[in-house]
Amino acid sequence: MNSLYLWINIATFTFPLLLSFDKKVAFYKKWPTLLPAIAITGIVFLIWDQWFAVMDIWGFNAIYLSGYYIGELPIEEVMFFLTVPYACVFIYECLRAYIKHSETFEELYRWFTLLFFGIAITLLYWFNDKLYTAITCIVLTLMLGTHLMVIRRRYMSWFYFAFMVSLIPMLIVNGILTYKPIVYYNDAENMGLRLGSIPVEDFLYNMTMFVMCIGLYEWFNRLRLRRQLHPLKQSS
Repeated sequence: MNSLYLWINIATFTFPLLLSFDKKVAFYKKWPTLLPAIAITGIVFLIWDQWFAVMDIWGFNAIYLSGYYIGELPIEEVMFFLTVPYACVFIYECLRAYIKHSETFEELYRWFTLLFFGIAITLLYWFNDKLYTAITCIVLTLMLGTHLMVIRRRYMSWFYFAFMVSLIPMLIVNGILTYKPIVYYNDAENMGLRLGSIPVEDFLYNMTMFVMCIGLYEWFNRLRLRRQLHPLKQSS
């Protein structure tokens, strides 16, 4: 056992953590709203992860693990749902801090949402017999449909921008996880299509996790702002 997965988690988390104190981004000030968003997202996805591990849809190679487990999940996999959402939301906030806002850009979220909604629906239609593909597409369509029809927040354009940027570290991290493999898959339950060693479903899975975390994060931000603007009303 060489704990490679643990070191991948540490590397994923260290860089955004150190840069969280950058004056322009000041990401550390967002921790009160970020941490509950990560916690809720993590609980949902750990339940999903545990279910898929029990169903042998994916599994973990003990050679690269420390040997500590929670249920069927190695402790490194549990850490993954802290380190990756933290890094993704950090990218999101950096883009919003350093790139000039544009009304036209922010209105593009509808088109991006329709695009990915259409991709998920199409894959669900053709591969509904593949459990990893089907469940991921169902949850993603529910998430995107809610943002498109109910929430309608323009921050989603920044989400898509951040997601595209996050594909760079994702290709590195997931590339290592699936190439070794640290995480292995039952290809009978996915499309069998891979980008390098990464199943295509992983990209949709990560988008689902990211959009849920961002949605909760922005909701907690709005709640915090309301409390600051109306402290007497909140206390009464």
